[in-house]
Amino acid sequence: MNTITPEQIATFPNAEYGIASLVTKVSKGYAVTLLDTDAEQVVATKIYPFTMLAQAINYAKKLAFS
Repeated sequence: MNTITPEQIATFPNAEYGIASLVTKVSKGYAVTLLDTDAEQVVATKIYPFTMLAQAINYAKKLAFS
């Protein structure tokens, strides 16, 4: 069985709120994942196509700092 490890593109931590948003390259494009860093759990994930990296990064920043 082959395991594919996502390539991390960007991380936006927000220690004040105990969250971080990550942008990773996955097989279908770029995944933006919101993490609860205190509970160490995934809160939400949204996939963007390969042509939308800038939008994925902007969304990750918005999640972390809004």
